[in-house]
Amino acid sequence: MKFKMANVNCINCANTIKNSLEAEFGKIEIDLNTKILSVELEESKLEHFDKELKELGFEIVERIS
Repeated sequence: MKFKMANVNCINCANTIKNSLEAEFGKIEIDLNTKILSVELEESKLEHFDKELKELGFEIVERIS
């Protein structure tokens, strides 16, 4: 799945997301230029993933795929 993100502005933002969520959700890739986050995520885990991102201070703007 790919998501357009808000508030992901620097490498520290990307590292915070990766360090906090990769253990639970698997490999996360973030393109800082486009602010697109990619993760192999089951549909059933999407709501929990979104909640965890919000707790870190990040928000999904839209789902791309």
